[in-house]
Amino acid sequence: MKTSILSLIIGSITLWSCTNDKKSTSEIPDDLVRKQAFKNHSDSIPKDRKAFFQLNADYPRTQPSVGFKFINEFNQPITVENAETYVSKMKEYASPVITKMINEKDKFNAKEVGWFHEPWMGSQRDPIMGTYPGNPNGKGTFKHVDKNQEGFVLVMYDPTAAFTIGEVFDKNGNVPLKIDSSYFKSTQPINNFISIDLNKDKGQFKEGAVIVKFAFSELNGNDWDAMKDAPLFTLYNQLEGQTKYSYRNVSLFQIDVVVKDSKAAPETGWVFSTLVYDKDVKSNNILDKFVPLGAMWGLDPDVSTDFASVEKQNVKLKQTWVNNNAPYYSRETLGWGGRLSGPNDGSVMLNGKVVIVNKEKKSRTVITYPRLPMTSCMSCHLPSQQKFSSFLLPSPDKGATFFNYNTPEFLRYNRNLKGESFDTGQFSFDYNMAMNFKSMNQYLAFLNTYYKSQNNNDLMRGNNAVVEYKDDFETFRMKKIDK
Repeated sequence: MKTSILSLIIGSITLWSCTNDKKSTSEIPDDLVRKQAFKNHSDSIPKDRKAFFQLNADYPRTQPSVGFKFINEFNQPITVENAETYVSKMKEYASPVITKMINEKDKFNAKEVGWFHEPWMGSQRDPIMGTYPGNPNGKGTFKHVDKNQEGFVLVMYDPTAAFTIGEVFDKNGNVPLKIDSSYFKSTQPINNFISIDLNKDKGQFKEGAVIVKFAFSELNGNDWDAMKDAPLFTLYNQLEGQTKYSYRNVSLFQIDVVVKDSKAAPETGWVFSTLVYDKDVKSNNILDKFVPLGAMWGLDPDVSTDFASVEKQNVKLKQTWVNNNAPYYSRETLGWGGRLSGPNDGSVMLNGKVVIVNKEKKSRTVITYPRLPMTSCMSCHLPSQQKFSSFLLPSPDKGATFFNYNTPEFLRYNRNLKGESFDTGQFSFDYNMAMNFKSMNQYLAFLNTYYKSQNNNDLMRGNNAVVEYKDDFETFRMKKIDK
């Protein structure tokens, strides 16, 4: 009997099954897919408001001209010595959208400034700002902060970056897939049975693409002196374990700006930069108060260091630049060996456990570090592919313990990849975590709900809610702080 697959091509899904050599088909209506893919925000909204977050998913369908023209002016590899200049140009390019969002807050409209969002995240977005939960930090992550901190994020794409989103997701929000027919006889989720039916170049961002991520902390100036006078935003959401939605005031404390530039970063194709809030900067221009923490354009795979915290530029690193004048709180959470990682990024594990294996003695020892920097910006983004065949962090057991730093298993998370997937045979999303970890996961959750539903008409009428998918890393992240 020939192998059966399900092909999803531009708005319709056709299943070829081989029961008694007969073909049967099943289609998901375009309007049903669009409704879920381009949903603006959560259905739970405050009744005292009339204006809400609007998703901009009108992605360019032809490749636009590059807006960040500095990639052509710079035209050389980035180094520790010239990184600050490059970061200043990245900040300058993103300044209009950053300033407008800070000044307009809940009145900000991405479409008016020509920036875009990723699809399939509507059910998780808060209805005011469009944010969704980011990395939490347990109390003790920052000195003199004896409280847990929840984080929230909002990701935006310039037209060149948004073009790639449109290359992956069609106008209805579908992705061309092949689904092994054994899925339909299995109780397992669809994630284990799919492969993306696209040329791999479709998932690779074009040169000059720029992505900006805003990160917010629920700890404000009253609870955390470092946030004194930081820009305040109002969200409306419900966190894990809470019984209802409520308003929440949060401080903007980190802005990531990343650019695809293979000339500046020939080994990875990307330059990551992080701006952090500095209350001590005296200026009437709020953007001046967001200073560079640093930049990263590679993982320095040949530089091995221990697990001790590094809070300033590690002179061994040639592919990370750290601004030693950045506020101290932002340097407390630098990643492994001082590689770039911001205060929102979750690179430091409190009381992290490292497994030391002695093969000769056949012994296994677990060492607990009060502060364990076990990853970095680019290390965390490295496994961006169609599914997480490997855990997102260098861990053998989903974050309960971590690999020892000098082992091949750990160093696998510190390779410089360019176009290749982290695991062989996967579809690479080119260091963009929101595409696979967020959008693709929710898209597959939709498909899973649709096909596992006993009555598809219930789903079409909205009576059968899409079951959101939480993978092992999401579960690990929710356990990071005490509830």
